[in-house]
Amino acid sequence: MQDQMKNFIEKYLSQYLCGYRKDYNPQYALTYLIETWKKCLDGIDGIIGAVMMDLSKAFDTINHELLIAKLEAYGFSHDALHIVLDYLSDRWQRTKVNITFSDWIELLRGVPQGSVLGPLLFNIYINDLFLFITSTHPCNFADDTTLSACDVNIENLIHNLEDDTLSAIIWFEANYMKLNQDKCHFLTQGSRECLWIRVGDEQIWESSSEKLLGITIDKNLTFDEYLTHVCKKASQKLSALARVSQILPFYKRRITMKAFVESQFSYCPLVWMFCSRKMNRKMNFIQERALRLVYDDYNSTFVDLLEKDRSLCFHHRNIHQVAIEMFKVKNDLVPPFMSKLFTYNKTNDKFIRPPIHTTHKGIKSLRNFGPIVWNMMIPNSIKSCQNVNVFKEHIKTWVPKNCSCKLCIDYVQGIGYGVFKGNIFYPRP
Repeated sequence: MQDQMKNFIEKYLSQYLCGYRKDYNPQYALTYLIETWKKCLDGIDGIIGAVMMDLSKAFDTINHELLIAKLEAYGFSHDALHIVLDYLSDRWQRTKVNITFSDWIELLRGVPQGSVLGPLLFNIYINDLFLFITSTHPCNFADDTTLSACDVNIENLIHNLEDDTLSAIIWFEANYMKLNQDKCHFLTQGSRECLWIRVGDEQIWESSSEKLLGITIDKNLTFDEYLTHVCKKASQKLSALARVSQILPFYKRRITMKAFVESQFSYCPLVWMFCSRKMNRKMNFIQERALRLVYDDYNSTFVDLLEKDRSLCFHHRNIHQVAIEMFKVKNDLVPPFMSKLFTYNKTNDKFIRPPIHTTHKGIKSLRNFGPIVWNMMIPNSIKSCQNVNVFKEHIKTWVPKNCSCKLCIDYVQGIGYGVFKGNIFYPRP
């Protein structure tokens, strides 16, 4: 039932619905959001504003009759509507406290959670929300919806955000959904003033940082706060492993390290990979400690430990992720909004680099770094792979070299960035 409905409805779903869909994930939603902000701030001396909205018990508030009406509007037959309504109807629940049970109550709203069909029905139900968002860029994953806008004028920015936020609130009320105004947040970038915005009946002041889809986004897009938290969690896991490492065999130590320490840095790397050198050194230090503990080797260098483990540092792993995403963009395997970030030239199999004006918002962006990785770093033998699975297998054997980003090149105090060749330092032009 879910397969048939998905095949039929997919062409009607908004590209900004990133939850519960094949080839969509939180990383795409966040990457598009962050890259859109960086593009605006790099191109013009503007201001970014974003309103993060959260629904209260979204899956439990879906009105069955309205859902059926929406399915009919999308073209489902009457027989199909009867099957869906029968699936949703005549469901009962009760509560158990110790050995006491409450009375049975019929469920008149909501979709069955834990089912494969429930998330699809939720996407269909919320899909037409994006028809009413006209002045801002939407970003949605399940019950989290973020509206962002860019403008050189603060008054215009606030007006556009408040206008679309009001449209969203009216839509929520008309569709029997409740906005949790206490959990709505306002984030700005590029403004030195302390701004506020009205969301419904609430006046919300801007925050210095907010958590969205598991990633803490700070006002300057450095992601230092998020990475500091991740490093702390990884360090705690590593300390726990150190306490039992002497009674574990090698292969169990290695599996534990991969599962509990290194995995901390695998969530949405495309979002935070352009971090500071300080945070990169901190991540490398944790990885080095982990490898020394697993291999019981306290004399080899970090590079030697990586070779012994047949693995890469976190930054090089992130470059692998960039390479995979560029292959997907080239072959139209990503959501449409991700393809808009890049310009691909089929004639010479290269991506065109966009014009760049700043370092933090321009050079340190995926829309700039992605074309560099594809055009200048990946070997042609790997780029010619026919499908994404083969590409992933081949990319694992590739060690990124000659990377020109500031995390890979050397830095000499008073001189700047460059490359050491032997004992001679060549500054970067």
